[in-house]
Parts: sequence; structure tokens; C-alpha cells
Amino acid sequence: MAKQKLLLVLTILISTCLFALIWGFMIVVWHQKYVILSDSVVGLIIGYPTVLTLVSTVISTILSVITTLLLSFAVKKAINHYITRPISLVKLHTAIALTISQPLLRWDYYKLSLLTLIFVGLITLLNSSWTTLLLPTLLWWPVTINGTDLDLGSSAFNAKLGPDLNAPGHYQSGLDLIDIMASTSGTSATRLAVVGGSESIFAFNGVSYDTSSGGILPAVEDYAGTTSLPIKIGLEYYGGQVAANTSLSKYKGRYGLARTYTVTQQGFSAHINCTNLSALDPNQYSMSFNNFTSLNTTTTTWEWEANCPLGAGSGYWSTKAFWEDDSESPYDGLLAIIVCPELLSFVDVTVTKFDVFLQGMAQYSFLNAMVCNVTPYVASFDVTYNQSMISVYQLQHGPIRLLQNSPNVAAFVLNVVSQLSISSQTTYNNPLGELLHLIDPNDINNILENYFRGLVEFSGTYLRSSYSAEGANTDSTMQDLYSNPEAFTPLNGIMYVSTYGWDGKRLTYIYILCVFTVIWAVTVAAAVFSLIQERTHPRTCPTFDASNPVHLMVASSAGGLETLARFEDNGALENDRARVRLSDGRDVAPDDEVGEKTSARPTGSTMPRFEIVP
Repeated sequence: MAKQKLLLVLTILISTCLFALIWGFMIVVWHQKYVILSDSVVGLIIGYPTVLTLVSTVISTILSVITTLLLSFAVKKAINHYITRPISLVKLHTAIALTISQPLLRWDYYKLSLLTLIFVGLITLLNSSWTTLLLPTLLWWPVTINGTDLDLGSSAFNAKLGPDLNAPGHYQSGLDLIDIMASTSGTSATRLAVVGGSESIFAFNGVSYDTSSGGILPAVEDYAGTTSLPIKIGLEYYGGQVAANTSLSKYKGRYGLARTYTVTQQGFSAHINCTNLSALDPNQYSMSFNNFTSLNTTTTTWEWEANCPLGAGSGYWSTKAFWEDDSESPYDGLLAIIVCPELLSFVDVTVTKFDVFLQGMAQYSFLNAMVCNVTPYVASFDVTYNQSMISVYQLQHGPIRLLQNSPNVAAFVLNVVSQLSISSQTTYNNPLGELLHLIDPNDINNILENYFRGLVEFSGTYLRSSYSAEGANTDSTMQDLYSNPEAFTPLNGIMYVSTYGWDGKRLTYIYILCVFTVIWAVTVAAAVFSLIQERTHPRTCPTFDASNPVHLMVASSAGGLETLARFEDNGALENDRARVRLSDGRDVAPDDEVGEKTSARPTGSTMPRFEIVP
């Protein structure tokens, strides 16, 4: 008897330990939301996928067998005690079916049948439940990104940019870089340089942008571009490593299989509206030109003037001599680009927007005089970092901010467009004019708007890069900027890591816990019931097993069931309602009365036997 009690106690202990481990693991998963495997383990899973399946299946099978054995042992012991009380044969059948995980399928006893079906179903699902719990799955692990970005619309940055713009010759290196990249940024934004016009990539400082830079600075270190240290910073910047001022919360340094990022950060763009000059008020918008052709040099000098509500602008070019109907040089032409107002200095700048006048000559004569109104602004954009490509989605979060507090930024952009108007026109042609040849004349307005928008956005990216270059925060000339918190704006986002682990949001874990909880509750309840019965009604034959057919045959052979109906004429069905109990052979049932102590002596053999109860 002591051995049986010890086994029952061990059953309770082992079942409770397994149950506690399951719940403990799930509490950790739910608390942390994600439990992620280390990169070394993930590497093994990818390298040996069948091994992972084999190992998890073997472990799940072992645990399932242990759980089933504990449950079967506890239920078997409980039933051995339970049948010493009066019980109908159909319930005895049900009890025996539970010990061997076999359902009772009797429509006339549908409640008992349903009970056994549920019980057997839970036993059957144990292996799959263990497998589901133990097997890590491929998931996207979200990690929060926080950081700061240079605020181009702040008065603090405007105060720093103004003196830098006024320094004579201070940023010639930067202007040289801008001359090279400006036309490329506009061309990429139009998507005209790609066959089919559906995709375009703009690359700057080792970073690839989808179509346009959106005026952002890469907020993710892996996408920050070149790792070469910059030689110069500020407006003299012409390339080099930039700092990503972001941090990852609760990041364990696990890189996983792949990573994508979605960040909401400040971008820089512009409202641009292009229209024909003839459609505007001539008292506010006008453009004229004079040219002089030298017969000795066959060179034409052009002088253009434009007037707009913001002021006046001018442009000067020298080209090969050509005329509107020049059949000898059909591929030569002039695309005049005049920025209005024209800034002669950057002292006390008040401009926050500007106009761009355009008109084509010779081969570009298809482009009539046009005016594009450009109003730069800053706003929060959604930026996606994926597969070495940065995509900017200009779905503004919150209101846009015009450059009322940053006229120097608007002046810088105006100057970039002015430099482009000078550098892009060659003696023979203009790259923008060549691009416009590729499109339907009805799309010219849209193309010009995208072109100048791309140019504005690159200007914003250049400014952020030049003042966020590696080492800028410690440079003595930048201390006023970096010590002022108003010069920066917060950014936030999420890094998604493709890896293996456990996701606490999966509803399958609730189903698994229900299965394990029911199994544990039945196991412990059955074991506790047996311990109580062993104490109050010790059995003289503890080896009797109701689930063993031989034991049942031996107990039946002892007599006591002679009055049961035979198999003829549905006798077996009639016996379902007959009530029997197991006697220990002393002519009394051990569980007649709880706590009763009997001094009855056995009249013969103490072999257990069944007897019919009226």
C-alpha cells in the first residue's frame, strides 16, 4: 500500500511540475510578447531543417507518453476504488473505456459517450499539443525604434544655416557635389530615365532611394550608406558617413534571417504647381529675352529676365547659334530656366517660396513659356527600409510646416535650382529638355512638377547629411546647433526581424493550455481521490486492475453475477442498467461507508469478486 501511495504522490508531483513549466513558459511568452531564439540556433534550423522537426517530434512524443502514462495511472487507480461502490454496468463500461483511451459510442447513453469522446480526444491531442508548444515558428519580430532627426523647419537650424550661407567661398565643395547630383535627383523623380517609366532609383552617398530621397536622412544604421569618414562637414560636405541617431528598445542584438524597417520621420518636399505663362496675369508674371550672335564665333549670348510677385530673376547663357527652323542642327537647343526672385546675397533672407520660369528654344520649342510655383515644406513621412532600398511614402502625419521659421532653408533650395539652371545648359542642349522629348506634351506639367520636387527633396537630404555627418556633433562649429534641443525632432518606427521563436499573440496557445489544464486537473483529481480512498478504505487486493480483462474475468469467476441476463434476446442491453460493486472477498465492500472500520473476517478466499446490488 505504501508503494501505491508513493506512486500516486509522484504522479501528482510530476504532473504539477510539467503543468507549472508549461504555464511558466507561456507566461514568459505573453509577458515578453516574443521569445526569440539566438542567431546561432536559427542558423542551425536553416541549415538542418529536418533535424529540428525530428528533435521536436521526439521530445514531444516522450513528453506526451509521460503525460499519458501519468493520466492513465491516476485514472486507473481512481476507477479501481470507484467500482467498489454501486455502479451500473454501462458506467463501469465507461470507466474501463477511460482507462484505455477508448470512447463509448452508445446513442442511448449520449452523455457518457460525449464524456469519453472528449476525454479520448484530449489524450489524442496531447502529442500535437506538445509539438505545437515546443516547435519554434518563423515570425517577424517587431522592435521599437526611437531617435531624433534634424529639424529643417526649426529656427535653431535656420540660425546656423544663415551664417554658413553668407561665408564667401565657404561651400564650393558642396556646390560642386550639388551640380553633379541635382539633375540626377530630378531625373530620377520623373522616372523618365527608365524604360517603361515604372521604376527609378536615386543613389546618393552610398544610399539607394526609390524614385526620390524624400528629403530624409537614413535613420537606420544598416542603410546609412558609406562608412568612409567625411573630410568636411556643413555646407562643404561632399560625401562621407552620416550618423543615425536612433536606438532599438529591448533589442538583444539578434539579426535573424532578414530585417525590414518602417520609420515615421521628418521629410522635406514641396508643393509645386506648373502652368503656362499665358494663363497667368501678365501684370504679375512676365518673361523676356535678348540674344546676340557673333558672326565670327557662331555663338549666341542669351539674356533672360523674369518678373513675379516675389521679385525678379535673370539668366545668362551662351550657346551655339541656332534658329527656330535650323535644319542643319536639329538636335541643338536652349531650355531657359530662371529662378524668381534672384538672391544676390543671403543676408536677412525672408523668402519662403519661389517661382521657376522655363521656355524652350530651337529643338525645345515644343515647351512654351511656363511657370512653376515652388513652396517647400517639412512633414512626417512613412519610410520603409527593405532589401537595401529606401522608399518614402509622403502620407503626412499631422499638418505640414511651411518654412516660415526657416527662410534660409528656402534660400538654399532656391540657390540649388539657380545653380542647376546655370550648369545644366550646355552649348548645344539641356538634359531636362532631352527628357521632355520622351513624353507626351500633355504630360509636361506633371513631369516638371516631379522633376523640381525631386530636386527640392535632394536639397533637404543634402542639408541633413551635411549637418549630421559623422563627427558633426563634436565639432566646435556645431556646438550651438547640437546643444539646442529645438534643432531636433523625434522619430519613431519599428524594425521587423525575420527569425524563429514564439509569438505570444497566437491563439493556438490558448487551445494548448486548455488541453494541458484539463489533463492536469483530471490527473491530480484522480490521484488525490485515490489517496483519500487508500487512507479511509484500504484495499486487501491493491493489484486488481479494472482495465485488465484477465482481472475482470477472475473477479467474475468468483461468483455473484449469476442472475445477469444472457446474451440472448438483447440480454446484454438489459444488463446495462444492472448495478454491481466490487467486493474484496470479505463479504463487504471496502467503501461501504466512508471511515467505517469493519472486523468482518473472510468466509473464504479474499479474491475480489463482483456482486449485484439491488
